[in-house]
Amino acid sequence: MKRFLVAGGALVLAMSGAAHAASAVNLDAEPRTLIVTEGGSKTELSLAAGETVEFCSSGCFVTLPNGDREALTGDETVEISGGAARIK
Repeated sequence: MKRFLVAGGALVLAMSGAAHAASAVNLDAEPRTLIVTEGGSKTELSLAAGETVEFCSSGCFVTLPNGDREALTGDETVEISGGAARIK
């Protein structure tokens, strides 16, 4: 019985690790765009005013509104305010 509990606990931890993703929140009153590079493909991530989205579940690069490029592991929050982004 103890062996099943340990295996079940490991399965829950593995599944919960896969559920993590970075998030981006646009606190500005106008839309903002991030460029996300994940797995070799680039996509534009458009955020409406006040919108929060999850992305980058397994690591990626993100180009911020000011042109800076940052590496994300998947557990960060990108907060956009005043046209500038800050990673928390």
